[in-house]
Amino acid sequence: MAIMKFISSVILVFSMVFQWLPIAVKNPIKWTVENMPLRNKVVQMLMVDFRYWDENTSDKIERKGLTVMNSQVKKILNDYNFGAVIYFAQNLTGTQQSYELTIQMQKAATEGGGIPMFISADQEGGSVYRLGTGTALPGNMALGATNNTNYSYMAGQIIGSELSVLGINTNLAPVVDVNNNANNPVIGLRSYGDDPVAIGNMASASIKGMKEYGVIGCAKHFPGHGDTATDSHYGLPSVNKSLSVLQGCELKPYEVAIKQGIEMIMTAHILYPQLEKDKIVSQKTGKAESLPATMSDDIITNLLKKKMGFKGIVVTDAMNMAGITAKWKPVEAVVNSINAGVDMICMPCELSDLGDLKNLDAIINGVVDAVNKGKIPMSRINDAVERILKVKTDNGIMTWKEENYSLDKALKTVGCKANREKEREIAAAAVTVIQNKNNTLPLKLKNNNKVLMLVPYDNEKAQMVMGWNRAKEAGLIPSSAQMEVVRFNSSTTLDTYKSRIKSADVMIINSEITKASKMNGASWESSYVLKVVDYAESLGKTTVVQSVDKPYDVQSYPKADAVIAVYGCKGSTVDPTQALVGGVTDSKNAYGPNIIAGVEVAFGVFGAKGKLPVNIPEFKNGAYTSKTVYARGYGLTYKAVK
Repeated sequence: MAIMKFISSVILVFSMVFQWLPIAVKNPIKWTVENMPLRNKVVQMLMVDFRYWDENTSDKIERKGLTVMNSQVKKILNDYNFGAVIYFAQNLTGTQQSYELTIQMQKAATEGGGIPMFISADQEGGSVYRLGTGTALPGNMALGATNNTNYSYMAGQIIGSELSVLGINTNLAPVVDVNNNANNPVIGLRSYGDDPVAIGNMASASIKGMKEYGVIGCAKHFPGHGDTATDSHYGLPSVNKSLSVLQGCELKPYEVAIKQGIEMIMTAHILYPQLEKDKIVSQKTGKAESLPATMSDDIITNLLKKKMGFKGIVVTDAMNMAGITAKWKPVEAVVNSINAGVDMICMPCELSDLGDLKNLDAIINGVVDAVNKGKIPMSRINDAVERILKVKTDNGIMTWKEENYSLDKALKTVGCKANREKEREIAAAAVTVIQNKNNTLPLKLKNNNKVLMLVPYDNEKAQMVMGWNRAKEAGLIPSSAQMEVVRFNSSTTLDTYKSRIKSADVMIINSEITKASKMNGASWESSYVLKVVDYAESLGKTTVVQSVDKPYDVQSYPKADAVIAVYGCKGSTVDPTQALVGGVTDSKNAYGPNIIAGVEVAFGVFGAKGKLPVNIPEFKNGAYTSKTVYARGYGLTYKAVK
C-alpha cells in the first residue's frame, strides 16, 4: 500500500512538472521556419488575451483585469511563446502601468531566446479605444466628416506615437467597413462613412501615420461588415452580394490599403453565400454548416491572397464571438480557419486562469494532430509562420530590446498637450451643421443670458462644461452669462425642467440615438428632446440639438433652430465642476472630444466646416426608406468668430 502511494505521488509530481515544461527548446540565436518545431509554429499563429486573470480560483465569479505581471502569466508566456497578445481596456489603465506591463510581457516571451510578440490593441479612436490615459480622438466617422486625409494622417500619428512608446507595436485598426446600412448595430461610428474610395484614402493615411512610429496597422473586417444588421459578436450575419457588387464597394478600401502596403488584415465572421458555397459538417451541430469568411478558402485564399495579392498576415476576429461559437467547437473552428488561409488566430479560447490552459492545449494539440494526419498541409502552416516572421522582421520586432524603451518618454508622450491640441482641432473640423435657421449659429450671447444644457447621461456633463469653458476662455461668452447642465432620463417629464426652460434663453440638447427603434420619439432619448424643442419654440427660446451618436437622427428635429452632428458620445467620469479649459483637471485620463467640439463650434471658437460622410436616408413609419434626406457631403459652413 505504501509503495502504491509512493508511486502515485511520483506520477502526480511528474505530471505537474510535465504540464509546465516549455513547448519546445528555444533557439536563442535565430528563429526560422526550417528550425522551428511544428508545435512552436502553431503557437506562433496564436494571438491570445489575458483580459482577465484570477490567480487563485477558476470559478469565474470575480473577474479582474490583468494590469500587473504575475508569476503565472509570466511562466505561461515564457513556456508557450505566443505569436501575439491582444490588450483590452481592462489591461491598460494608466501610462506607467501600461508601459510596465508591456515590457514585462515581452521580457517573459523572449527570455531564453523566445520570439518577441506582436503586442496589439484595438486603439481605433472614438467609440473604441483601449488606453485609459492618452488621446481618445473623435473616431473614424468624425474623420470622414472632415473630408480631409491630412486629419486622418494626423490621427494615425497620434495613435502611433502613443502606442509605440508603451511598447504596443500593433494596432488592430483602422476599420475600413463601408457603413452603407443605417441599421448596422456594431460598425456605425467606427466607419469613415459610406464612400468606399474616401474610406480607402482615409484608412491609408491613418496607416501611414502609425507606420511612421513603427506601429503596424490592421484593416478590418474583411471582406466587409458595413452592410449588416446583425452584430457578429452575438450572431452570424449574412451579406448576399456578388463579387462584382463587392468589388464596386466593400472591397475597394482593401484594394487601396493593399496597394499602400498594409501588413495585416482581419477577417469577418460573416456569411457571403455568393462567394463561398461549400459547407462542412460541424462537430457541434452535426449538420452541414455554411462557412463564414473566416473559414472560407474561396474568400481568404482565392480572393484576398491570390486575386487581390495580399502578402501580409490574415488574422481572425476574436474566435470567441457567437458568429463562430454558436455552430463550431474551438478546435474545428481553428482548423477550418487555418485551412481557409488564415495566418493568425485571435483569442482561440478564454484565458483567465490556469484551468483554461487545458482548453488552449486542446486547440494546439488539435492543430498539430490535423497536420500530422494530413488534414492541414504543412505548407499552409509554413506559409503562415513565414508571413508572421517577415512582418516581425520588417518592423524590427525580432530584435526587441528593453533598453529601446523609456518610461520617461512614455509619460511625456501619452496624452501630451500637443496630441490633445491636435485632437481638439480634428474633432472641431468634423462638426457638421445640418440646420441653422436665421443664422442662429454661431451663438451670440448677451449679458446675463442663461444657457440650459440637457444631456441623456451623466458622463456627458463634463464635456458640455469643457466646451462652455473653452468658449468663455476665447472671449465669446459674456462674464455675466450663466450656464447649467442637467440630465434627463426615462423618468424625466417636461415639468421636471419646465421652470429652467422658461428662465433660459438658449437650450443645447444632446440627442443620442443608437438605433432605428429609438428614432422620432419612439424612446425617451428622442421623445424628451422633441418635447423640449416644442416647448421652447412655443416660448420663443433658442434651441440647438447635437446629434452625438450616428447622424441619422439629424432629420428628426425640424423645429429646432439649429441641428449639428458631432459623431461621438464618449464622455468622462470626471466631476463636471472640475472640467477645466484644455483638459480634465490635471489628469491625463482619456475622454471623448466630440461633444466638447460641438459646443465650441456652436459658439464660434472654431468655424463650421464638417460634411456628412454618409447619406441620411428618410426615416418614416418606423423604418428607413430609399429616399435620401441629406446627401453625403452636405454641411452648412461659417467662419470662427475670432
